[in-house]
Amino acid sequence: MPNPFETAHAFTAQWEGGLTSHPADPGGLTNYGVSLRWVQDLAQQARQSCLHQHKNCESCPQARTLNCTCGDIDLDMDGDVDADDIRACTREQAAILFKKHFWDAQGCAALPQPLAVALYDGAVNMGPGRAVRQLQQGMNAVGEAQLDHYTSIAEDGVSGPRTAELAEALEAANLHWFAARKILRLRDAFYRDLAAKRPSLKVFLEGWRNRVKALSQYLAELEREAN
Repeated sequence: MPNPFETAHAFTAQWEGGLTSHPADPGGLTNYGVSLRWVQDLAQQARQSCLHQHKNCESCPQARTLNCTCGDIDLDMDGDVDADDIRACTREQAAILFKKHFWDAQGCAALPQPLAVALYDGAVNMGPGRAVRQLQQGMNAVGEAQLDHYTSIAEDGVSGPRTAELAEALEAANLHWFAARKILRLRDAFYRDLAAKRPSLKVFLEGWRNRVKALSQYLAELEREAN
């Protein structure tokens, strides 16, 4: 049986290319989808966690080793997180980071395949909070319209037990593929609204919408294979 993460990442990896530095991209220098802004945010979060545990790099025996909390972010292992780490990033390292911070952190493994794939790619491309809110919004819309027994879930961007329970209910009613398509329509609408509100991002709109269209086709292929 195919690995669920590998199935999801196989699509996402096609859309996360090599080294780029577009002046309109707020993420800055990016390699295989790993942006400088993102890894620096992760590094800051890791440092804050260490401070709360009264750890510091000068006295920590794990500093600058693979066991360091920044070990998977400091890709060139030189003790800091900067543009050199982005340039050093490989496809394999990008996949490891994405699995940890998007697939695992958002509980994708607990979701039916189409919802997991949609959520994962959305989290990589838009950020996990927005992707989870779209997942919740789409599942709520389908649940309210189609399920006999339905209780709405909070659209709070947190993928918790209630989100997984609704996903399970939709799968039991064979509505999970339909819900995934609804989520992609919400994602497409978000991109159009974003480009309208922030004209500097219009340069990315066609690519964003092409990605959503391709993901819809990918899910259709997975659905045919599942049936």
